Amino acid sequence: MKVEFEMDRSTLLRKNEHWKIGNLGIMQIQHDYPGELLDTIKRKALVIKEQQSANMHLNLRFIRNAQKYIPEIAEVVHYPGRLEGLSELAGEELEPYPFTVISTAITFMGPEDGTVDWHGDGPPITELVALEHEGVTGGRLELYQDDFESTMAAVQAGETLDPDRVLHIQHKVGSSMFGQLMRVPHRTEPMTSGTRITLTMNLRSVEKPFMDSNPMHYLAADNPDFEWVDEYVDDVRYRQLPAYLKYRESL
Repeated sequence: MKVEFEMDRSTLLRKNEHWKIGNLGIMQIQHDYPGELLDTIKRKALVIKEQQSANMHLNLRFIRNAQKYIPEIAEVVHYPGRLEGLSELAGEELEPYPFTVISTAITFMGPEDGTVDWHGDGPPITELVALEHEGVTGGRLELYQDDFESTMAAVQAGETLDPDRVLHIQHKVGSSMFGQLMRVPHRTEPMTSGTRITLTMNLRSVEKPFMDSNPMHYLAADNPDFEWVDEYVDDVRYRQLPAYLKYRESL
């Protein structure tokens, strides 16, 4: 994996934090996932777009639990060398995000589909793989270099953010965005033309699986059937709690 751009988390947020997974901020990397495999995922996503995608919040149209409908996504999640390579870049051993309802997603963006508003991610670490980026005006990943709480308070108050603190990164096919975007204010720049289709694959720390910002109420907002609750509770009981107690003892 060739790193094309990187900024560490403390530089990105202009402060150092205790509650984080290493100092991974944001990177743009050249990946080696097979183009034919990604094209198959994109084609299948377009076939089921109208039936399976929804714009539920944040002005974002997406297919949740995407690997359920497109099995080829699992081939990318477990592509040889992927986890090892991303772990090395993050400076922390990583694993796929375990909650099936949000472990992977396909997002659609454009003038009709919308572009995601300012927010911070629930899953701690995310890889965004561009599947299509055609005729796009706008559509860059925008990250605001400041504290999450004060930034979101300013957004909700309708204040104009300082443009000098906005970091812009252009998506492109053949590369992916890789970052620890939990509690990092970011959005997609509004698009006036073109289409963007992205494969989202979430990850977390093996040693610190409790470092997460996906509370149950947030997951339930997108998944009100609650079929995922046993999976969530078992993970807290058998993975997150033991890891947290071990971590607390080490402080």
